[in-house]
Amino acid sequence: MSRRDALKLVGVAALWLATGRFLPDVLWRALPRALLDALSLPAYGMLCQVVTLVVGLLAARLALRRPWEALGVVRPCGWDAAVASLIAPLVFVVASFVALKIAEPYLLAELATEGAGASRRNAGAFGKAVTQAPLVLTLAWGALLAAVAEELAFRGALFGAVERTTLAFAHPPDVRSSESRPLVQVERAARRTRAEWWAGALAVVVAAAVFGAMHADMKGSVGIVRVVSTTCLGLACGSARLLGRSVAIPMLLHFTYNSVSLGLGRGLFRSESAPLVSVVPNLLLVVAAVGAAGAAAIIFARRVYGRTA
Repeated sequence: MSRRDALKLVGVAALWLATGRFLPDVLWRALPRALLDALSLPAYGMLCQVVTLVVGLLAARLALRRPWEALGVVRPCGWDAAVASLIAPLVFVVASFVALKIAEPYLLAELATEGAGASRRNAGAFGKAVTQAPLVLTLAWGALLAAVAEELAFRGALFGAVERTTLAFAHPPDVRSSESRPLVQVERAARRTRAEWWAGALAVVVAAAVFGAMHADMKGSVGIVRVVSTTCLGLACGSARLLGRSVAIPMLLHFTYNSVSLGLGRGLFRSESAPLVSVVPNLLLVVAAVGAAGAAAIIFARRVYGRTA
């Protein structure tokens, strides 16, 4: 990808993320009050997600020569998709544990000064919607649409912008020589150069950091948990994008992760036994362990098959 094309992708990513950041406030002020009163929080969130997605895809279509390839919308490997889905519960457990450990001092301070309901109050309407809104609507808003819209923005446009800009301005010879080939062929190349790995790793970190910062919309310890856990999710999704070479892989990981989160909020994994790790229920730990074992089995089988094929 040339420097000019890389900078165009940067512009698309910037517009996409700015739309996602400011559109909810703009629509809240612009739409008729009667319409806003009629919309539930999930419905309003879906409206914002759809508009942001349309703006981003339209910008990519108008600015880029190969928009789908630039966004990483290429056919994924089925085994990679399976691994991403199976590993998502473990990612949720690890992200939750890390986030709760970081937020623990602030949570204890809140309990001492504001009482036991502080976290629930800080979660506000979002927390109430997640646990009380109709399940189908919540899944469509918080899992399916969020996974598609956010991954196209962060692991599609932003990831690609960082990766391609880094490569375009570093322009190592082996990368420049591949510019005449379609981007999808470069993405699916069997082996990456060291420069491509470094550019991809930088894209993973930057996209995760911005992803976490964009979720800084709650106060107190619950806000810390939200930022840290989404940053961890962003690192996992970015790694899936880098290794799987398709934005569909982090979409599946994100969808499963959010589904687990919504299920936990609805009491799906609640049990009578004591939690084993922090506040994560035993049943969820079992699901995470089984999923991780399944993912490891797939990875091992593919390596064995690859050596004997």
